Amino acid sequence: MTKKLSAKDLDTFRNSLTRAQALLSGDMSQLQQELLNSDSGFETRPGDTSDGYFQEFNLELLERDGDTLREINEALARIEQGNYGLCENCQQLILKERLKAVPYARYCIDCQRKAERDLI
Repeated sequence: MTKKLSAKDLDTFRNSLTRAQALLSGDMSQLQQELLNSDSGFETRPGDTSDGYFQEFNLELLERDGDTLREINEALARIEQGNYGLCENCQQLILKERLKAVPYARYCIDCQRKAERDLI
């Protein structure tokens, strides 16, 4: 039988995830506003690609942050469901050190490494 995280540990991780959720939401709002404002009448010179570069960069940041925000929301749901901290592959407890580094981790380090090797 796999040991579960304590209530205190779960509260700590819930708070960490909630803070990250708030920060990312704010960052995403700011990036969206910057994208909207980038078409606000700045005159560009022919061959000037800086606006396009920054728009593309902001879009990539939005996509990455959106993915991370989804992972955070799913981790919060796992806390509520009672299966947070369990590897979705092998059902073993994910080390606290890993959860401190990546609080939305779905897999233990061994299963994560295996998954990454399989993608290559």
